[in-house]
Amino acid sequence: MQEQPITRTEFNELKEEVRQLKQETEPMRLERRLSIPEANTLQKTFEEVARANTEIGLLKGAISKTATQAQVDELRKDMEKRFNAIALVQNQILDRLPPKA
Repeated sequence: MQEQPITRTEFNELKEEVRQLKQETEPMRLERRLSIPEANTLQKTFEEVARANTEIGLLKGAISKTATQAQVDELRKDMEKRFNAIALVQNQILDRLPPKA
């Protein structure tokens, strides 16, 4: 048994059915419009987040500078201890030298 070719009408019906099926399966876009109070609240939140990010960046810089200053202070103390130790050894050496004639 041979299949008969479809008619133009059948083809158009199938075409329409495919179009409808595509429409049913396309993702639907949901649009939600914000009310004025919601939009204002959202805008304020965005502004606060931006301000907080700026402040966080400034704090990071200040902490880095403070940490660097603390490291410098620690190095200074270490160098002072070393210089004091060298001065102590020099004094001990001088004390052991015979007196000048």
